[in-house]
Amino acid sequence: MTSGRQRRRVVPDYMAAARLTVPEHISVERTTLVYIAPDAGTNGLDPPGSHLLALLRDGPLSVYECAAHLGLPYCVVRLLVAGLVGGGTLLTRDPPAADLPDIEILELVLSGLRAL
Repeated sequence: MTSGRQRRRVVPDYMAAARLTVPEHISVERTTLVYIAPDAGTNGLDPPGSHLLALLRDGPLSVYECAAHLGLPYCVVRLLVAGLVGGGTLLTRDPPAADLPDIEILELVLSGLRAL
């Protein structure tokens, strides 16, 4: 029988990225897509890095999606991803640009809504 309380983590969230050296030139945002490098070495990874690689085996995910699946705060996963990109384990790319609607159509819709 389990109690109604949630299990607390033994290790605090910020410790997931404590040993990483994060390069300054790597930009990782919420919508950055993350995937495993073809020649990625998985030896010597700490548990959060191993969990992240296991999650990405099915295909690329955004940093926010990784954070949600891992149950870690976005800022921790952002550092984790940046550190693993710097080490050559992960690769990133910007998400595809969305096709935005024509501004004239939006103005017509807005004026129509105002007329209601």
